[in-house]
This record gives sequence, C-alpha cells and structure tokens, in this order.
Amino acid sequence: DFENAAFTVFVVLVSRVILAFGLSLYIPLSKVDENMVRAHARDAVTSEKFWFRKHMAPPLQSVGDADACEEMSVLEILTGKGSYFPGLIPLIFAYLEAIQCDPETLELMRVYMDFIRRRASGQLMTAAQWMRHKVTSHPSYKHDSIVPGDVAFDLVQACVAVAEGRVRERLLLGKQWIKPLRTDDAYYVPLKQPSTVIHREEREALLERYASRYSGAGGEGDGTNDPDDVPL
Repeated sequence: DFENAAFTVFVVLVSRVILAFGLSLYIPLSKVDENMVRAHARDAVTSEKFWFRKHMAPPLQSVGDADACEEMSVLEILTGKGSYFPGLIPLIFAYLEAIQCDPETLELMRVYMDFIRRRASGQLMTAAQWMRHKVTSHPSYKHDSIVPGDVAFDLVQACVAVAEGRVRERLLLGKQWIKPLRTDDAYYVPLKQPSTVIHREEREALLERYASRYSGAGGEGDGTNDPDDVPL
C-alpha cells in the first residue's frame, strides 16, 4: 500500500545516500538503547527527541568532536537542524539529482517524502494515533481502557476498508489514497510446481537477464532504470 511503499522507498534511498556520499550515522549503543525507550512513548514521533549524529560527513577540524551526538526531533532528523545538519530528506533529493533521476520518478519521490515529513510534523496521524482516535471516538467506548468487542470489530473493518481503497482516510494519508482492490484486475499466472531444481545454466541465464536491467543505458547499476515504479 501507499504507506508501506513510502517508508520502504525512504529506507532504500537513505541507504544509497549513505553509500554514495560516504556518510556515517553511527552513534553509541547506549544512545540507541535510550532512543528505543523514548520511541515507545505515546506520540513519540512529535513529542520526543532522539539522539542522532551531529555530523554525518567528516567536519572541518575547527568544528570539534566529529562523533558528537545531540538530541533532535524526528522532523529535525528528516528536514535538518541549523547550518550543520542538512537532514535526511534534503540529502535524498541531492542524491536523486546527482544520479539524474527522471522527472516522473522524482515527482513520486516528492509525494513519498512529503508524506513522511507530514507524519513527522504531526500534520498527519500515525497509524497508532489513528487507531486510538477510532477507539476513543467510538460511541461504545466508555473511556475506561476496556475495548468492547464491537469497537474492536469496527476498528478492524475500518483498517480493511482503508487498506483495500474503499475509504479515503485523510487523517491518516492526507490527499493520498490507495487504489481500490478488484479481483478482475489480478493477473492470472499459474505457478509451476517447484518439484525440479533450477540447473546451473538456467540459473546463470536468469541472473544475467535481471542484471542487465540495471547495467544498461543508465550506467553501472546507478538505479536510473529501476523498473520498480508502481502507481499509488
């Protein structure tokens, strides 16, 4: 769905940014443990701050401690803080520009990154916030921390309706929505019985075929020809 696609793309692009720009995001394990504790707080995405590396690239000698960490909000981690920390999303767009990403893919990346930014800023609810809102606003809920059966049932039905594209939930996804699922849109592809082992020649041909998709006109695996773009 749209949300999973956005976060999956974000993680993949951050990994490519780290490799392409030679960045370091290491922080002490004690800080990681502290971040994990803070992340379990209610509404942590907007109310908590997390330890993050102050300088992702090697700083000038005059800056001081190259491995310094400081507390940042999720929004600051994503969009930047001060003049010394550019933020992950601006770095992603710098990377996409560096590899000469095509306009159509770049526009889809903007949609994904804007969605994540709005989640971090509190403009859109997280999944946990949205589910709590559904429960606490249900007529049968008595605000006693006990979730009646009909409330749980209606919550599950609401989740399924959003996931299948039958309901547009602006509090959760903003202007984006999931394309309705239809059984007549499914591809009929009968699967072969996995009773035979793929022999070496066939395996090498398969690998060569798929490898060529990423080393064609776009260069040596730079991702400009990735066939992974799918409609929302």
